[in-house]
Amino acid sequence: MRWETTTTRTLRFGLVAIAALAFSVGLALGNKSPAWAQNDDAAQNGASDSDQDARDAAADAAQNAHDAADEAQEALDSATTERDRLETEGASQEQVEAANQAVAQAQADKDAADAAAQAADKAH
Repeated sequence: MRWETTTTRTLRFGLVAIAALAFSVGLALGNKSPAWAQNDDAAQNGASDSDQDARDAAADAAQNAHDAADEAQEALDSATTERDRLETEGASQEQVEAANQAVAQAQADKDAADAAAQAADKAH
């Protein structure tokens, strides 16, 4: 008999504790505190800041790609000018062939830089 009384009291106390806990959780969920509201605002501002950072990074990458394309064009122009000078001065065939290889490499570099600039523009 004593065991049944202790169990009943424990059960009643447990049910009251659970009800009180559920009630307090319900109140907490229903009442958004100013701290949570500020935290949500900060998270939204942080998200918009990171979006802006991503756009800025994409713009920087596009600008860097265009700068690299401009530098590749200058290298191609320089290599072409050097090859033309060698041909005009009657340089050896080996020198002209080396200059032609430099022009071909500069052209490949320029094409790659142009492709990278176009890809950066599309990503931006």
